[in-house]
Amino acid sequence: MRHIGQAGKFFTLSAVASVLVLSGCGSTPKTQSEPVVVKPTPVETTQVEENVTPEHKLIEAKKLWERTRDKKRRNTLLLQAADLYLQNQQPVLAQQVLYEVKEDGISGVNQSYYTLLFTKAYAGMPDAPAEELLAMLDDVNSTGETVFQKAELQTQLYSQQGNFAAAANSVLQTNLSDKEKVQQVWQWLTSIPTKTLPSVGKAYPALSPFITLRELTEANASSPATLAKELQNFQQVYRGHILETTLPDNVLKATQLTDAGANNIAVLLPLSGRLARSGQVVKNGIMSAYYTDVEKRQDEHLLPRLRFIDTNGADTQHLLSEIGDTKFIVGPLLKDTVESLIPNLPVGVNVLALNRPEELADPVATNDTTTSDTLVTTTDSALNGDSNTFGGKLGNSDTQGELGAMDLPTSLNYFGLAPEDEAKQLAEFIFNKGYRAPIVIAAQSNLYQRMDATFKKYWKALNSRENKLRTNITSVTFNDSNSLREGITQALDVAQSNDRINQIEYMTNDEVYNMPRSRRDIDAIIAFASPQDTELLNPIIEASLNPYDGKQVPVYATSRSMDYDSGKNQWRDLQNVHFIDMPWLMPSHKWQTLQQEVELAWKNQNTMQKRLFAFGFDAYQLLPQLGMLNTLKYLSHEGLTGTLSLNQQGEVIRQQPQAMIRNEKVQMLSE
Repeated sequence: MRHIGQAGKFFTLSAVASVLVLSGCGSTPKTQSEPVVVKPTPVETTQVEENVTPEHKLIEAKKLWERTRDKKRRNTLLLQAADLYLQNQQPVLAQQVLYEVKEDGISGVNQSYYTLLFTKAYAGMPDAPAEELLAMLDDVNSTGETVFQKAELQTQLYSQQGNFAAAANSVLQTNLSDKEKVQQVWQWLTSIPTKTLPSVGKAYPALSPFITLRELTEANASSPATLAKELQNFQQVYRGHILETTLPDNVLKATQLTDAGANNIAVLLPLSGRLARSGQVVKNGIMSAYYTDVEKRQDEHLLPRLRFIDTNGADTQHLLSEIGDTKFIVGPLLKDTVESLIPNLPVGVNVLALNRPEELADPVATNDTTTSDTLVTTTDSALNGDSNTFGGKLGNSDTQGELGAMDLPTSLNYFGLAPEDEAKQLAEFIFNKGYRAPIVIAAQSNLYQRMDATFKKYWKALNSRENKLRTNITSVTFNDSNSLREGITQALDVAQSNDRINQIEYMTNDEVYNMPRSRRDIDAIIAFASPQDTELLNPIIEASLNPYDGKQVPVYATSRSMDYDSGKNQWRDLQNVHFIDMPWLMPSHKWQTLQQEVELAWKNQNTMQKRLFAFGFDAYQLLPQLGMLNTLKYLSHEGLTGTLSLNQQGEVIRQQPQAMIRNEKVQMLSE
């Protein structure tokens, strides 16, 4: 068993004892402190007396050795000294004592105690090899209080590894209270992707009841009353289990949610003026979702009354007057209207804003305040336009405190189609695929520069998790086809390769039969560009990569690079490009009947109109689920725009599926 982190510095027993005795005499001795989580006492040792310092134990060990030469009893005292050092948050001194014990040999009776202390001494170190420490714990005898210490250390080490299923399984073996166990297991188990739960249940049978509980909450996310009934059945099935008497706090809270009585909903959209087309398409999506509910319930009287309020040219006071006593609001669509209206709403109003204020958005610099009548620019302006900051009035603290005291069913949520969100998702996806040296190509427009800045910001954050200071990104910015071609060839080092070939030809006066070589460290290419520029970009990249290198460098883009109205030639030029986009625009989604109805009602919708329609449809469908989604953050809604969930700030987080172009067709990917 090797010693970890001592850097060749050895201490004899007498030297350690002498130094520690002197340091103990010069200061007030630290008495035994309470452990952070549990208070185990290994069965192999005797109870350590109160108000005893580690130095006392070292002196006692030295005297006993000089008097009796009893190695077993001496080592027991030394291990107790190391234990006290750990309880006093002095792991380095504990490590020194443990090293001396190891050097002198450990008797079988003290082996488990030594291993537990050794693991505890190094578990909190930043470079501690968790795998090795966990392997050492496998040899610890699980008897008496040792069971709890072992489980506590395994929980800590597994959580450090990010193996939350194993950590949850281990925490059940600790001597925490039932409530503490349930809350910790639930926190970890609800952070695990749903698709991995079956394998988790097989690997850790003790977690199966918790997995069943999660599946039960997901199946009844639309009805707190139904969830409450199903929980009663669940507790009957699992009688005698910890979950019979102790359920997670957020699950109990979810069962107590009541029907907020959304019988009158005000929808705030720009229905006239420059942005009327965008507002009308969102309205169409909302109405389509409304009539889908009519068909499901088969009783129009059970549905709420929708009132559409035109926000074009309306000031805050006019909108407040139009809203009146309505307690449920969808919208506004424009960022500046969101920022001016929400702080002035009366207490008790539930809002699903169709944009988010500046303070909630990522701090990405943007200076473009121009507008246009085109749908593409309109959407960018409407959903992500620039305006004054929110001024810290986001449902200000006084209002939030008042709401909390009244315990009203009030929620404030934000749903948007921000391009920065797609850049962040792409950064996380590419990083998790294992790519570490991408080229990022961005057009010199406000929209794509914002996406470029967001990608780089999150790429840096992801690298910092691995303690890497360099982000290893190669940047290319372009404003026309010439600068695009030049930027790509320089980034791939093709231009420099050509120069070297020309130089050799000049020096030898002979023709050099060689192909320009591209850089081999590049592992991915990310494009933030318009659909037209992306069509030009992909062939340039393919032409710049040396086919004899035998290396495929994937190209990734976002939905902002996809236009489904350009015809088949577009897909030919985008061959092998990976991208993310709404499920609604994928060829094999699950809403085929709805799509046929939409195509009959609104013929020839362009790509942007399809996205805005899906946006409105999802906004309406989210309304009855907001209470549950706010309470159980691990829940999600499979919508037309993506998989939707809520974060701690009340923002709707949207995960879009992956797709790629193969054989001039869009093909969804399962990863």
